[in-house]
Amino acid sequence: MRSYVVVSTMGQDRPGLAREITEFFTARGINIERSRGCVLGNEFGMIILTSGKTEDIERLIGDLDSLRAKTKLDIHVRKTKAPGHRDVAPSIPYKLIAISIDHPGIIHQICKALQSRKVNIDDISTNVDNNPVTGANTFQMVCRFSLPPAVKIFDLKNDFNRISDEYNIDIRFDAILNK
Repeated sequence: MRSYVVVSTMGQDRPGLAREITEFFTARGINIERSRGCVLGNEFGMIILTSGKTEDIERLIGDLDSLRAKTKLDIHVRKTKAPGHRDVAPSIPYKLIAISIDHPGIIHQICKALQSRKVNIDDISTNVDNNPVTGANTFQMVCRFSLPPAVKIFDLKNDFNRISDEYNIDIRFDAILNK
């Protein structure tokens, strides 16, 4: 039988961490289905969806202390369902891009608008970069979400227009045909 686990890691950044983590999975016959990793400050974080034979997954979970000792990472594991077995209501996938001069509350306002309409966020990524020309810290958010049929696009656009006006954020979103 095939089992799935999500593994999250966090620790001080250094060259080779991603290789050490992936080597650990490969040596145990574990497949990496999906992963994300990035440096945040001086920390490297990675979240990984893995799959494998149930006995190999159990062995992986039992061996995590050796990975912790080798990498000095904080590691957490959660058993999960196969992606195809996730309970998902009919919906249309959308991609949102938000850009603004950075200030607190941008992510919160957008997430609050989505949650108030019972819209599920599937993927979210944010970043602040310093614009070398203007010297301003520029915020960017890319978010993929699933829009249920009961949510009127007009209403969501009005929510985002209000946020855009109130917080001076350029918010655009469009349906996507293929993920």
